[in-house]
Amino acid sequence: MTAPFIFVGTHRVKPGKRDDFMEYFTEFCTGVVEPNEPRLHSFFGYTAPDSDLVTVVQVHPDADSMATHMRLIFKHIGEAYADYLEPESTVQIYGTISDELAQTIAGASQGSRDAVTIREPFAGFSRLPSAEPRR
Repeated sequence: MTAPFIFVGTHRVKPGKRDDFMEYFTEFCTGVVEPNEPRLHSFFGYTAPDSDLVTVVQVHPDADSMATHMRLIFKHIGEAYADYLEPESTVQIYGTISDELAQTIAGASQGSRDAVTIREPFAGFSRLPSAEPRR
């Protein structure tokens, strides 16, 4: 069974920075992630009106796609925390992941490996395109 790799990260925006972060994230999506990650199925930011919490949901075909994403965005994560985000995040992973990638995600999310919740697939199906490499 090949299940997609799903990342859900919830972050607290610094006081007074919500609108600035939303503008930054919009530009980040269209200028960095979308043009450079053709294998990434879905990448969205979510928030509630007047909330200081934002959630980023990513759907990758596999963990290798997430590893590529982490390499691409590593410097941007540091900028986002420095300028917009508080160092309190929750991360949920749905998929099969290596310890190395889990450590990378935890470090980028300003947390420890124990702060990342991981759920591995055990049954189901997907109608998303195959994770097989393109020829």
